[in-house]
Amino acid sequence: MDSEKKLAIRRYCDAVGKGDAEAINALTTEDYVHEFLGSTVLRGKRSRSELLDQLVAFSSALAVPGEFVFQEMVEEGDIVSAMFSGKCELVNGKRFDGDYAVFVHFKGDKIALMRELIDTKLADSVLA
Repeated sequence: MDSEKKLAIRRYCDAVGKGDAEAINALTTEDYVHEFLGSTVLRGKRSRSELLDQLVAFSSALAVPGEFVFQEMVEEGDIVSAMFSGKCELVNGKRFDGDYAVFVHFKGDKIALMRELIDTKLADSVLA
């Protein structure tokens, strides 16, 4: 059975797939930061409000809600790492089916920081 922190990450990803800003607000701290790592056009740090703005743009590009399947999750103290894959069909006919790794830092039961690795070539070819 998953811990509450692991369940929070699953809920967060479900919220991203559905474009559910209210759920993301409930799962994250007010000072939440999301950092995309690597060389993708998405790279950089975003505050919660900046991430929610990006979520609106992403969800409007989806033909149907995105789906995520987790392969591995490891928890140590206030940090949970996860590897998962996603399937996203876009309204422009392209697909954003990729693999992800996240390192999630918690403050209590809320997500305070998420550092995300994505397939940079895929992200740039589909989202740029």
